[in-house]
Amino acid sequence: MTRVTLTDRPPVAGMRPTPAYDVLARHLGAATVQADLRACLDGIDAVVRAGPLVIPPALSGVLSGGKRLRPLLVLATAHAAARPPAPDIRERAVGGARAVELLHLASLVHDDIMDEAATRHGVATISARAGNSRALLAGDYLIGHAHTAAAGLGAEAGALLGRTLVRLCEGQAEESSALFDPDRGERSYFRAISGKTGALIEAACRTGALAAGLDATTTAALGRFGHHLGIGFQLADDLLDLTGSHAAAGKPVGHDIAAGVYTHPTLWALRRDRCLRLLLAELARCEGSRAALAEEAAHRVRASGALGATRQAIARRRARCLASLDRAVDGLGPGGVGMMADLALAVLGPPGGG
Repeated sequence: MTRVTLTDRPPVAGMRPTPAYDVLARHLGAATVQADLRACLDGIDAVVRAGPLVIPPALSGVLSGGKRLRPLLVLATAHAAARPPAPDIRERAVGGARAVELLHLASLVHDDIMDEAATRHGVATISARAGNSRALLAGDYLIGHAHTAAAGLGAEAGALLGRTLVRLCEGQAEESSALFDPDRGERSYFRAISGKTGALIEAACRTGALAAGLDATTTAALGRFGHHLGIGFQLADDLLDLTGSHAAAGKPVGHDIAAGVYTHPTLWALRRDRCLRLLLAELARCEGSRAALAEEAAHRVRASGALGATRQAIARRRARCLASLDRAVDGLGPGGVGMMADLALAVLGPPGGG
Protein backbone atom coordinates (compact mmCIF):
# COMPACT_ATOMS: atom_id res chain seq x y z
CA MET A 1 0.00 0.00 0.00
CA THR A 2 1.28 3.47 -0.88
CA ARG A 3 1.50 5.65 2.19
CA VAL A 4 0.07 9.13 1.69
CA THR A 5 2.08 11.73 3.57
CA LEU A 6 2.06 15.47 3.94
CA THR A 7 5.39 15.89 2.19
CA ASP A 8 4.83 15.27 -1.49
CA ARG A 9 2.49 17.96 -2.80
CA PRO A 10 3.30 21.48 -4.06
CA PRO A 11 3.59 24.31 -3.25
CA VAL A 12 3.99 23.24 0.38
CA ALA A 13 3.67 19.83 1.90
CA GLY A 14 0.09 18.63 1.92
CA MET A 15 -1.76 21.71 0.68
CA ARG A 16 -2.99 23.33 -2.49
CA PRO A 17 -2.32 26.97 -3.47
CA THR A 18 -4.75 29.40 -1.86
CA PRO A 19 -5.20 33.17 -1.70
CA ALA A 20 -4.33 33.07 2.02
CA TYR A 21 -1.02 31.36 1.29
CA ASP A 22 -0.29 33.91 -1.42
CA VAL A 23 -0.88 36.79 1.01
CA LEU A 24 1.59 35.40 3.53
CA ALA A 25 4.14 34.63 0.83
CA ARG A 26 3.89 38.23 -0.36
CA HIS A 27 4.24 39.72 3.12
CA LEU A 28 6.76 37.34 4.67
CA GLY A 29 8.48 35.78 1.68
CA ALA A 30 7.64 32.42 0.17
CA ALA A 31 10.72 30.75 1.65
CA THR A 32 9.72 31.71 5.20
CA VAL A 33 6.13 30.53 4.82
CA GLN A 34 7.20 27.29 3.16
CA ALA A 35 9.78 26.53 5.82
CA ASP A 36 7.43 27.10 8.75
CA LEU A 37 4.45 25.35 7.22
CA ARG A 38 6.59 22.43 6.13
CA ALA A 39 7.95 22.09 9.66
CA CYS A 40 4.37 22.04 10.97
CA LEU A 41 3.13 19.46 8.49
CA ASP A 42 6.24 17.30 8.71
CA GLY A 43 5.60 17.14 12.45
CA ILE A 44 2.07 15.92 11.82
CA ASP A 45 3.38 13.37 9.34
CA ALA A 46 5.81 12.10 11.98
CA VAL A 47 2.98 11.76 14.51
CA VAL A 48 0.98 9.68 12.05
CA ARG A 49 3.94 7.47 11.11
CA ALA A 50 4.68 6.79 14.76
CA GLY A 51 1.14 5.63 15.48
CA PRO A 52 -0.18 2.07 15.80
CA LEU A 53 -0.16 0.08 12.57
CA VAL A 54 -3.77 0.94 11.72
CA ILE A 55 -3.18 4.71 11.96
CA PRO A 56 -0.97 5.65 8.94
CA PRO A 57 -3.07 4.01 6.19
CA ALA A 58 -6.29 5.03 7.90
CA LEU A 59 -5.46 8.73 7.88
CA SER A 60 -4.48 9.07 4.22
CA GLY A 61 -7.77 10.75 3.26
CA VAL A 62 -7.60 13.62 5.74
CA LEU A 63 -3.89 14.16 5.07
CA SER A 64 -4.37 14.76 1.35
CA GLY A 65 -5.38 18.13 -0.07
CA GLY A 66 -6.70 20.91 2.13
CA LYS A 67 -6.18 24.66 2.36
CA ARG A 68 -4.25 24.51 5.67
CA LEU A 69 -5.89 27.81 6.60
CA ARG A 70 -5.71 27.19 10.34
CA PRO A 71 -1.96 26.59 10.62
CA LEU A 72 -1.39 29.51 8.26
CA LEU A 73 -3.33 31.74 10.66
CA VAL A 74 -1.26 30.60 13.63
CA LEU A 75 1.92 31.45 11.74
CA ALA A 76 0.47 34.74 10.49
CA THR A 77 -0.48 36.06 13.92
CA ALA A 78 2.92 35.15 15.36
CA HIS A 79 4.74 36.86 12.50
CA ALA A 80 2.41 39.87 12.75
CA ALA A 81 3.81 40.59 16.21
CA ALA A 82 7.33 41.21 14.94
CA ARG A 83 9.22 40.65 11.72
CA PRO A 84 11.21 38.58 11.81
CA PRO A 85 10.11 36.93 15.07
CA ALA A 86 12.78 35.63 17.42
CA PRO A 87 13.78 32.01 16.69
CA ASP A 88 12.09 30.72 19.85
CA ILE A 89 8.82 32.47 18.94
CA ARG A 90 8.97 31.04 15.45
CA GLU A 91 9.49 27.56 16.89
CA ARG A 92 6.58 28.02 19.30
CA ALA A 93 4.37 29.19 16.44
CA VAL A 94 5.17 26.05 14.45
CA GLY A 95 4.23 23.93 17.47
CA GLY A 96 1.00 25.86 17.90
CA ALA A 97 0.16 25.48 14.21
CA ARG A 98 0.72 21.74 14.56
CA ALA A 99 -1.60 21.54 17.57
CA VAL A 100 -4.42 23.42 15.85
CA GLU A 101 -4.15 21.45 12.62
CA LEU A 102 -4.07 18.11 14.48
CA LEU A 103 -7.33 19.04 16.18
CA HIS A 104 -8.80 20.12 12.87
CA LEU A 105 -7.83 16.83 11.22
CA ALA A 106 -9.34 14.90 14.12
CA SER A 107 -12.60 16.80 13.69
CA LEU A 108 -12.68 15.82 10.01
CA VAL A 109 -12.26 12.15 10.90
CA HIS A 110 -15.12 12.32 13.39
CA ASP A 111 -17.28 14.35 10.97
CA ASP A 112 -16.89 11.62 8.38
CA ILE A 113 -18.11 9.04 10.89
CA MET A 114 -21.20 11.07 11.75
CA ASP A 115 -21.92 11.93 8.11
CA GLU A 116 -21.27 8.36 6.92
CA ALA A 117 -19.09 9.97 4.24
CA ALA A 118 -17.54 7.68 1.64
CA THR A 119 -14.75 9.98 0.41
CA ARG A 120 -12.78 13.08 1.37
CA HIS A 121 -10.64 14.93 -1.20
CA GLY A 122 -11.31 12.03 -3.56
CA VAL A 123 -9.88 9.44 -1.15
CA ALA A 124 -11.98 6.87 0.70
CA THR A 125 -12.61 7.90 4.32
CA ILE A 126 -11.34 5.87 7.24
CA SER A 127 -14.82 4.79 8.25
CA ALA A 128 -15.62 3.67 4.70
CA ARG A 129 -12.43 1.63 4.38
CA ALA A 130 -11.74 0.40 7.89
CA GLY A 131 -14.95 0.88 9.85
CA ASN A 132 -16.08 3.33 12.48
CA SER A 133 -14.08 1.77 15.31
CA ARG A 134 -10.73 2.41 13.62
CA ALA A 135 -11.86 5.83 12.48
CA LEU A 136 -12.80 6.76 16.04
CA LEU A 137 -9.43 5.49 17.26
CA ALA A 138 -7.58 7.54 14.62
CA GLY A 139 -9.47 10.72 15.51
CA ASP A 140 -8.86 10.27 19.22
CA TYR A 141 -5.17 9.62 18.52
CA LEU A 142 -4.90 12.96 16.73
CA ILE A 143 -6.71 14.77 19.55
CA GLY A 144 -4.24 13.38 22.06
CA HIS A 145 -1.29 14.61 20.03
CA ALA A 146 -2.97 17.99 19.51
CA HIS A 147 -3.09 18.51 23.26
CA THR A 148 0.50 17.34 23.63
CA ALA A 149 1.63 19.89 21.05
CA ALA A 150 -0.41 22.67 22.68
CA ALA A 151 1.07 21.87 26.09
CA GLY A 152 4.46 22.85 24.69
CA LEU A 153 3.24 26.45 24.60
CA GLY A 154 2.11 26.44 28.22
CA ALA A 155 -1.02 25.96 30.29
CA GLU A 156 -2.98 28.78 28.63
CA ALA A 157 -2.58 27.28 25.16
CA GLY A 158 -3.53 23.83 26.46
CA ALA A 159 -6.67 25.22 28.10
CA LEU A 160 -7.53 27.09 24.89
CA LEU A 161 -7.38 23.89 22.87
CA GLY A 162 -9.56 22.11 25.43
CA ARG A 163 -12.20 24.85 25.27
CA THR A 164 -12.05 24.74 21.49
CA LEU A 165 -12.75 21.01 21.45
CA VAL A 166 -15.77 21.57 23.70
CA ARG A 167 -17.06 24.27 21.34
CA LEU A 168 -16.54 21.99 18.33
CA CYS A 169 -18.68 19.34 20.01
CA GLU A 170 -21.35 21.87 20.97
CA GLY A 171 -21.51 23.17 17.42
CA GLN A 172 -21.85 19.69 15.97
CA ALA A 173 -24.55 18.84 18.50
CA GLU A 174 -26.47 22.01 17.60
CA GLU A 175 -26.33 21.13 13.91
CA SER A 176 -27.30 17.50 14.49
CA SER A 177 -30.32 18.50 16.56
CA ALA A 178 -31.68 20.61 13.68
CA LEU A 179 -31.37 18.17 10.77
CA PHE A 180 -34.29 18.38 8.30
CA ASP A 181 -35.90 21.11 10.43
CA PRO A 182 -37.44 23.78 8.17
CA ASP A 183 -38.20 25.91 11.23
CA ARG A 184 -34.57 26.09 12.27
CA GLY A 185 -33.76 29.69 13.08
CA GLU A 186 -30.69 31.69 12.17
CA ARG A 187 -29.67 31.74 15.82
CA SER A 188 -29.34 27.95 15.76
CA TYR A 189 -27.39 28.14 12.54
CA PHE A 190 -24.93 30.72 13.86
CA ARG A 191 -24.50 28.83 17.15
CA ALA A 192 -23.60 25.73 15.16
CA ILE A 193 -21.06 27.34 12.85
CA SER A 194 -19.61 29.43 15.67
CA GLY A 195 -18.65 26.12 17.26
CA LYS A 196 -17.96 23.95 14.23
CA THR A 197 -15.93 26.46 12.23
CA GLY A 198 -15.47 29.71 14.11
CA ALA A 199 -14.01 28.16 17.28
CA LEU A 200 -11.01 26.55 15.61
CA ILE A 201 -10.18 29.55 13.43
CA GLU A 202 -10.45 31.79 16.49
CA ALA A 203 -8.17 29.36 18.35
CA ALA A 204 -5.65 29.52 15.52
CA CYS A 205 -5.36 33.30 15.85
CA ARG A 206 -5.20 33.17 19.64
CA THR A 207 -2.57 30.42 19.54
CA GLY A 208 -0.32 32.49 17.30
CA ALA A 209 -0.72 35.42 19.68
CA LEU A 210 0.17 33.23 22.67
CA ALA A 211 3.21 31.87 20.84
CA ALA A 212 4.40 35.44 20.28
CA GLY A 213 3.71 36.50 23.87
CA LEU A 214 1.27 39.24 22.89
CA ASP A 215 -0.65 41.14 25.57
CA ALA A 216 -4.20 40.20 26.57
CA THR A 217 -5.86 43.06 24.68
CA THR A 218 -4.15 42.21 21.40
CA THR A 219 -4.75 38.48 21.86
CA ALA A 220 -8.46 39.09 22.47
CA ALA A 221 -8.68 41.34 19.41
CA LEU A 222 -7.05 38.68 17.23
CA GLY A 223 -9.43 36.12 18.70
CA ARG A 224 -12.41 38.24 17.65
CA PHE A 225 -10.84 38.62 14.23
CA GLY A 226 -10.61 34.83 13.94
CA HIS A 227 -14.16 34.34 15.19
CA HIS A 228 -15.66 36.58 12.51
CA LEU A 229 -13.31 35.20 9.86
CA GLY A 230 -14.42 31.66 10.70
CA ILE A 231 -18.10 32.50 10.45
CA GLY A 232 -17.57 34.32 7.16
CA PHE A 233 -15.52 31.38 5.89
CA GLN A 234 -18.40 29.00 6.66
CA LEU A 235 -20.95 31.30 5.02
CA ALA A 236 -18.80 31.29 1.88
CA ASP A 237 -18.66 27.50 2.02
CA ASP A 238 -22.46 27.42 2.20
CA LEU A 239 -22.56 29.30 -1.10
CA LEU A 240 -20.21 26.81 -2.75
CA ASP A 241 -22.57 23.96 -1.87
CA LEU A 242 -25.34 25.65 -3.82
CA THR A 243 -23.40 26.89 -6.83
CA GLY A 244 -21.71 23.66 -7.83
CA SER A 245 -18.23 24.85 -6.89
CA HIS A 246 -17.82 21.80 -4.66
CA ALA A 247 -18.10 19.49 -7.68
CA ALA A 248 -14.33 19.27 -8.01
CA ALA A 249 -14.24 17.75 -4.52
CA GLY A 250 -16.80 15.15 -5.52
CA LYS A 251 -19.76 16.81 -3.80
CA PRO A 252 -22.98 17.21 -5.80
CA VAL A 253 -24.94 20.45 -5.81
CA GLY A 254 -27.15 20.60 -2.72
CA HIS A 255 -25.10 18.11 -0.70
CA ASP A 256 -25.98 19.89 2.56
CA ILE A 257 -29.67 20.00 1.68
CA ALA A 258 -29.68 16.27 0.92
CA ALA A 259 -28.10 15.64 4.32
CA GLY A 260 -30.73 17.76 6.06
CA VAL A 261 -28.30 20.55 6.95
CA TYR A 262 -30.16 23.77 6.20
CA THR A 263 -27.57 26.53 5.98
CA HIS A 264 -27.88 30.33 5.80
CA PRO A 265 -29.11 30.63 2.19
CA THR A 266 -31.58 27.76 2.58
CA LEU A 267 -32.99 29.19 5.80
CA TRP A 268 -33.31 32.62 4.16
CA ALA A 269 -35.18 31.09 1.21
CA LEU A 270 -37.45 29.01 3.46
CA ARG A 271 -38.88 32.17 4.99
CA ARG A 272 -39.94 33.34 1.53
CA ASP A 273 -40.81 30.23 -0.50
CA ARG A 274 -43.60 27.95 0.70
CA CYS A 275 -43.00 25.56 -2.19
CA LEU A 276 -39.44 25.04 -0.97
CA ARG A 277 -40.80 24.06 2.44
CA LEU A 278 -43.03 21.43 0.83
CA LEU A 279 -40.16 20.16 -1.31
CA LEU A 280 -37.88 19.79 1.71
CA ALA A 281 -40.62 17.91 3.58
CA GLU A 282 -40.79 15.48 0.66
CA LEU A 283 -37.00 15.17 0.67
CA ALA A 284 -36.98 14.38 4.40
CA ARG A 285 -39.44 11.52 3.83
CA CYS A 286 -37.47 10.11 0.90
CA GLU A 287 -35.89 6.72 1.69
CA GLY A 288 -33.96 6.40 -1.57
CA SER A 289 -31.61 8.75 -3.37
CA ARG A 290 -32.27 12.37 -2.50
CA ALA A 291 -29.99 13.83 -5.18
CA ALA A 292 -32.69 14.93 -7.63
CA LEU A 293 -34.87 16.50 -4.95
CA ALA A 294 -31.85 18.21 -3.41
CA GLU A 295 -30.83 19.67 -6.76
CA GLU A 296 -34.36 20.97 -7.31
CA ALA A 297 -34.36 22.50 -3.83
CA ALA A 298 -30.96 24.09 -4.49
CA HIS A 299 -32.38 25.63 -7.66
CA ARG A 300 -35.26 27.17 -5.69
CA VAL A 301 -32.84 28.54 -3.10
CA ARG A 302 -30.75 30.18 -5.83
CA ALA A 303 -33.85 31.63 -7.49
CA SER A 304 -35.06 33.17 -4.21
CA GLY A 305 -32.25 35.71 -3.97
CA ALA A 306 -30.74 33.90 -0.99
CA LEU A 307 -27.23 33.88 -2.41
CA GLY A 308 -27.19 37.67 -2.41
CA ALA A 309 -28.39 37.72 1.19
CA THR A 310 -25.62 35.34 2.22
CA ARG A 311 -23.04 37.46 0.39
CA GLN A 312 -24.26 40.43 2.43
CA ALA A 313 -23.81 38.38 5.60
CA ILE A 314 -20.24 37.61 4.51
CA ALA A 315 -19.63 41.32 3.93
CA ARG A 316 -20.79 42.08 7.48
CA ARG A 317 -18.37 39.51 8.90
CA ARG A 318 -15.58 40.92 6.76
CA ALA A 319 -16.26 44.38 8.19
CA ARG A 320 -16.20 42.98 11.73
CA CYS A 321 -12.89 41.24 11.01
CA LEU A 322 -11.32 44.49 9.95
CA ALA A 323 -12.85 46.41 12.86
CA SER A 324 -11.41 43.85 15.31
CA LEU A 325 -7.92 44.75 14.14
CA ASP A 326 -8.34 48.32 15.41
CA ARG A 327 -7.78 46.99 18.95
CA ALA A 328 -4.63 45.16 17.84
CA VAL A 329 -2.76 48.10 16.30
CA ASP A 330 -0.64 48.88 19.36
CA GLY A 331 0.31 45.25 19.97
CA LEU A 332 1.41 44.25 16.48
CA GLY A 333 4.61 45.06 14.66
CA PRO A 334 4.97 47.24 11.56
CA GLY A 335 2.79 45.89 8.77
CA GLY A 336 1.13 43.35 11.06
CA VAL A 337 -2.35 44.83 10.88
CA GLY A 338 -2.07 45.24 7.11
CA MET A 339 -1.10 41.60 6.67
CA MET A 340 -4.00 40.36 8.80
CA ALA A 341 -6.40 42.64 6.91
CA ASP A 342 -5.11 41.28 3.62
CA LEU A 343 -5.71 37.75 4.93
CA ALA A 344 -9.33 38.58 5.71
CA LEU A 345 -9.84 39.95 2.21
CA ALA A 346 -8.16 36.89 0.69
CA VAL A 347 -10.43 34.50 2.59
CA LEU A 348 -13.71 36.43 2.40
CA GLY A 349 -13.20 38.49 -0.74
CA PRO A 350 -12.79 42.25 -1.16
CA PRO A 351 -15.57 44.76 -0.37
CA GLY A 352 -18.06 44.74 -3.20
CA GLY A 353 -16.89 41.32 -4.31
CA GLY A 354 -19.43 39.31 -2.34
